[in-house]
Amino acid sequence: MLSEKRRDLMLYLSKGSKTREEIVEALEANWNLLKQPVKELKDAGLIFQKDNDYRLSNNGQLMITSLMPLLKMVNTFSSESDYWVTRNLQAVPHHLAKRMGELENSSVLTLSLDSMFEPLKHFLENTAVKRRLKIVISLFDPEAPRILKDFAEKNIEILLIFEKHTYEKMNESFGDELKSLNDYENVNFFMIEEEINPPEIVLGDEEMTIIFFNLNGKYDYRELLSSDNASLDWGNELFDYYKGISKPLVEK
Repeated sequence: MLSEKRRDLMLYLSKGSKTREEIVEALEANWNLLKQPVKELKDAGLIFQKDNDYRLSNNGQLMITSLMPLLKMVNTFSSESDYWVTRNLQAVPHHLAKRMGELENSSVLTLSLDSMFEPLKHFLENTAVKRRLKIVISLFDPEAPRILKDFAEKNIEILLIFEKHTYEKMNESFGDELKSLNDYENVNFFMIEEEINPPEIVLGDEEMTIIFFNLNGKYDYRELLSSDNASLDWGNELFDYYKGISKPLVEK
């Protein structure tokens, strides 16, 4: 698996039996360059050849299935290595930290000067939300109550989880606005009392942004954007984890 050609070949064959021509086209490589990795995989009993068709053996299928989470993790961290090496991921539970390869199709965005102090507003203004918003608020955001009230008036379900100190600070400055927002039947507030400094999360119907803080626990205006199903499933599980350790602020 340390060989890129062997790895790519096995990943491609994990989709089913392929001809030599299909392999050449998919891997964008001359067959002469693939002869040696093909021979090595055949000698190792990981792929079989019948005439012009190639497929994974049972052992090859077991290997690629076992290694897939690790390969996805490598893809995730290597594609944005300068970002990930500076992230504080301690608030991510172990069972989800092991599956961060599911974020491999995410992209890192550095917000412009106009948007960097209002990440929630930036995401919501550029995202089509139809049914539900799931949000973990870990940054003081004076615009949040007003923006979310507009969504509440459209009958969109809003689940808001606050980091404790952020809620206390926002409630001190914008208590009336928060109360007005929480009065909507389709809005529910929760608070994390544990000292875990969770990332800020905004989950729409088809898109997600996560702000993982840097190693100093600070927001450095970079966020992770995702829209594929694997990333959204991972993000929803992370949100549900935080909701599970939160308490409702107001029973409805």
